[in-house]
Amino acid sequence: MPGTGTSIPEHRTDLAAVSLANRLPEFWTDQPRLWFIQMEAILNPQKMGDQAKYDIVIGKLNKDAIAQITDLVIQPPTSGKYEALKERLLSIYEETATRQLQKLLSEMELGEQKPSQLLRRMKELARGKIPDHTLRLLWQYHLPPAIRAVLAVVDNKSLDSLATTADTVMDATRPMQIAEVTAPTTSLQSTSTFILAEIAKLSTRLDSMEVRQGRQVSTGYRQRGRSTSRNRNFRRTRSISNRRTPESPDWLCSYHFRYRERARRCEQPCSWNKKTKNKQYKTVQAFKKPNHPVD
Repeated sequence: MPGTGTSIPEHRTDLAAVSLANRLPEFWTDQPRLWFIQMEAILNPQKMGDQAKYDIVIGKLNKDAIAQITDLVIQPPTSGKYEALKERLLSIYEETATRQLQKLLSEMELGEQKPSQLLRRMKELARGKIPDHTLRLLWQYHLPPAIRAVLAVVDNKSLDSLATTADTVMDATRPMQIAEVTAPTTSLQSTSTFILAEIAKLSTRLDSMEVRQGRQVSTGYRQRGRSTSRNRNFRRTRSISNRRTPESPDWLCSYHFRYRERARRCEQPCSWNKKTKNKQYKTVQAFKKPNHPVD
């Protein structure tokens, strides 16, 4: 008969280890300490040995994490494998206290979280190193003004109670905040559409005006061109007809043609003097004629 001892058969232990390992998530590089707390809560009731826990952790690491502990994988210590692996992973991925405080002071945001969720995250980073009243001020700084106004009149309450109140206020005011954001956005979109339509109309009108003005300028230019050409031709014809040629009996030199009786010089064969003498002669003859017939 088999012995009456309480030892568990080896194949049953292996099956239990596989089943428990499947319940564990992949290693959390952003929160390694929480991952180990969860892992130990699942495995410790089974009273697994050092090697079994070491193997389960190795199986939950991704490629980058394995690369960080190559020496512990290739040449693990003869004893305390699990503790050595745990300490190495925590030292690599867990943020230092300085870094956690820096994140707590400058990098925390409410975002889509509830106020209570933000408070829990800030408590985790503070780890009891920051007094509650200081943590409260830091936490309220990241809350919307409406929630801060409500919490300002609430006295003698713990941080957890304040977080519950903040969650309630946020749930009540969130629809109003969404409406305030949506309404201006919709109004802005409609206004932008109207402005764009008006700009398009103005552009069309300006284009039409430019076309009409271009036609008018072109027509006026052609008309002025024809008028100027006619005037120029008329003056040229008149000038030529007045001056004629030197062979003409009525030809005037350039001086008399331009200055007439004020001319001080004369070029031959100019007919000016001849015309003047003829006028004088006709005048004299006119005076010689009797006014009345002689009986």
